[in-house]
Parts: sequence; structure tokens; C-alpha cells
Amino acid sequence: MFFSRKDSFLFPYVKEDIYSNFSDRQQIPWSISQYNIPRLWGKYTGQNVVIAVIDSGCELNHPDLRGNYIEGYNTINKNKDPLDENGHGTHVAGTIAAVNNSQGVVGVAPDAKIMPIKVFDKSGAGSTANVASAVEWAGKNGADIICMSLGSKHGSRHLEKAIMGALNRGAVCFCAAGNSGEKTDILYPAKFELTVSTGAIDINQNRTLFSCSGEELDFLAPGADILSTMMNGRYAVMSGTSMANPYVVGCAALLCEWAKKHRIKLTTANDYIEYLKKYTTPLKNAKYKNNKSYEGHGILDPRKFNF
Repeated sequence: MFFSRKDSFLFPYVKEDIYSNFSDRQQIPWSISQYNIPRLWGKYTGQNVVIAVIDSGCELNHPDLRGNYIEGYNTINKNKDPLDENGHGTHVAGTIAAVNNSQGVVGVAPDAKIMPIKVFDKSGAGSTANVASAVEWAGKNGADIICMSLGSKHGSRHLEKAIMGALNRGAVCFCAAGNSGEKTDILYPAKFELTVSTGAIDINQNRTLFSCSGEELDFLAPGADILSTMMNGRYAVMSGTSMANPYVVGCAALLCEWAKKHRIKLTTANDYIEYLKKYTTPLKNAKYKNNKSYEGHGILDPRKFNF
């Protein structure tokens, strides 16, 4: 969704199929099974890690999510809960931290806590001012990681200042690169050096046609045909860098839990990048400029995690 106003943002995603509940069985998304993430859960599940999801809000009563929510914020109407009227935020939250139970789906970090912050209305309209306010609130209220699966062609000093303020409080922002298919440029806020940026691959480890690339890109992750939670207790398959970004956020939550247990501080985007880039697989036929890849450090590959 693109909006003509300079201060508006878009959701980089494509909605595909919506399903009823899977109460009789649990479905493991391919992005989790293919990269053998369940082997990590014996040691790390995202416990005691707080992730702010700045998005369309979340379905607060979803059976796969309600156990992992903490207090959130609604920038559109401060007197109301951050309820999702669009579905995008609920899908993002599920990829990060859907609980590991006998139904539905499961997230990358199934014990991480989700702090839902609503910045978009039912139609997907939202402003830079609301996003900046959300980042500030997340930083002040204990977020370790901030997930922003949103973007704009236009940068904002207000938002950049908010991201810096959150960093000063120990909250690092992870952002989707965008879905225009641009080969040499990504969207803001992913383009800011203060953030960790993510593009999308498919099940065959090819960069998707829709995923943006550029010198500022940090990682690639599964973002095609991703099954996750949806409004009204349902589930949906979506594609986009919006789906790849929460996958990296979930992996970062596992790393954050490890770091906390070992009293290691991860307080900047570069801190996370330096650790996570050790666990990547190069993208085939990656493009380079001045010896710098347009595909970042490659595909984040949890099969290589050894922390």
C-alpha cells in the first residue's frame, strides 16, 4: 500500500490465504522447520525478552498469542487498546512469538513477550508522527527489540531521533526493506544506519522478486508464503518483507535471551549485526558494488546458531 502524503507509511506485504483455526493440530511454518529452529528451544525460547511490534495492533484474544502479550499502546486513540483491525500486526506478532502449544502455529521465539503498539488504522493509513511516538513509547517502557514491518520512501528526522532515543534506552529497531522490488535501494526506516534491515527469500533460498535490495540491507530471511496468526482466531499465509522482518526479530530474541543470561549487552543495531552475521548463508548470484553486497550479509541461517 502506497500513500501519497509524504509523512505516511506503507505495509510491505501481500495477503494471500486465510484459514480457520487448527485446533486439532499444530502447523509448523516452513520457515521454522526448514531452518531447524525447534532444536534451539531446549535452551532458548525468547524468555524475558520484550519485543515491541509497531504495526496495526494485534488480536489480543488470539489463542496462539494472548499468553505472550504485555501492556501496549494505541497512538491513534490513547484511550483504547491496540486492537488489530487490519490483520498485518497480528501476522507479524505470530511469526515472532506464537506460543508452542498443541494448536495453530508456533513462532521463532515462542516465550518472548509482545508489546503491541498500534500506529495504523483499518485501511493501513498511518503517519510518521505516530510511528515516532510509538518508538519513543517502546523505548521508555522496557522494549528490548522494536519490530517495524513498515516503510516509506521518505526519511524523517523526527523518526530518526526517536530511534536514537530508543537506542539510548537499550531498544534496537529491526525494519522491513520494502516490497517494490527495487534492486539498489531500500525504504526508511530500514535505510537508517541505526536499524537492522531485512529483505525476503523464498523456500528455495532465492531472493523474492518483490524484495528490495541495496547497500544498506543487512540480512535476508524467509518472507514468501509464511503461515502465521490472523484476526478472529484465524491463520493466514502472507508474503512480503514484512514477514521476513519478524523472523529476524524472533532470531534476535533468542540471541538477546542468551546475551542476558551471559551478561552481554546488545544495545545497538551493530551489536546484533556483528553476532548474527556469523550465522549466514551467502545468497546465490548476489549483486555487489564496490565489493559491498546489495543483499547484506546473506541469508540468516539459524541452523548455524551455536550460542
